[in-house]
Amino acid sequence: MSTRCARPRAVWAALVTSVVLCLLIVGGVFLPVLGLIGAADGGTAGALDVPVGSIAAAAAIGYLLALVLLALILVVRNGPLAWVLGVAAVVSTLLVSLWPLVATALAGVDQARDVWPFIQELLQRFS
Repeated sequence: MSTRCARPRAVWAALVTSVVLCLLIVGGVFLPVLGLIGAADGGTAGALDVPVGSIAAAAAIGYLLALVLLALILVVRNGPLAWVLGVAAVVSTLLVSLWPLVATALAGVDQARDVWPFIQELLQRFS
């Protein structure tokens, strides 16, 4: 017989629930957000400055963090700690999935600030 303790059901429940929620967030939030940003960029004929590097770096770091947190659930034998790790993984996944919207909006605001002085200069030339 093995002297190792079996993991409580709460640990397994936390792991399964967290993995399912993370996958749903990636499929239901991240991919549609990328599609929306791609459509906006295509609709403006590339005039929208999409911060691809920032989005890729945030996705890599955030999803790696979520994977580490999910892997840590396999190590713990404490149900409440497993749930805390699972919730942290889901929150990380959600934040990373929404980051492309924030990054693109900030880039668009910066572009809009550059347009206003150009318009003012044109008005001064023709007045």
